[in-house]
Amino acid sequence: MLRAGAARPRDFLARYGGEEFALVLPETDAAGALHLANRCREAVIAAAIEHAGSTIAPIVTLSLGVGTISPDADDDPAKFIEAVDRRLYRAKRDGRNMIVSS
Repeated sequence: MLRAGAARPRDFLARYGGEEFALVLPETDAAGALHLANRCREAVIAAAIEHAGSTIAPIVTLSLGVGTISPDADDDPAKFIEAVDRRLYRAKRDGRNMIVSS
């Protein structure tokens, strides 16, 4: 289902922790990244995967942190990743099943 967002040859999807994933979308602007994040979220909802052990929702949902960068030599990749991770945790904290972008 998350592959719905990683359709192009250079797009990259990877597990990034226990239940976290990273979707890297080269040459994608902020609007495109937000569109693909929403498409992934909707695909997971449409799959209606039972989540019986959850106190949050009866089906699996996605909380997403979205960010874009056009890196240059002075950028610190770790800071960018940390900023997107904070957005993810804000999405979880603020109600889950949502997208938080810059």
